[in-house]
Amino acid sequence: MKTKSIIYIICCMLCLPLLRAEQAAPAPQQAGGIEVSGQVVDEQDNPLIGVNAGVKGTTIGTITDIDGNFSLRVTNGNAVLVFSYIGYQQQEY
Repeated sequence: MKTKSIIYIICCMLCLPLLRAEQAAPAPQQAGGIEVSGQVVDEQDNPLIGVNAGVKGTTIGTITDIDGNFSLRVTNGNAVLVFSYIGYQQQEY
């Protein structure tokens, strides 16, 4: 496994601060959770297909599509997202 992380999360890093703001202001969609989506790319901005994306400590998860995109519904704005892929170091955001 590579010791230096080369998975970059686009959108996800931008969405997490918004999740905390949404938690403070109740909205109708919160009853079912908060939608988090983004794209996983490598260091050359190539999309990574089949990256496991999940919520730490839960069974909520998905994998990235052919364009590296993912979408998850989290239960709260404090959720930690975990990304893992063969040959890459696991990342938490």
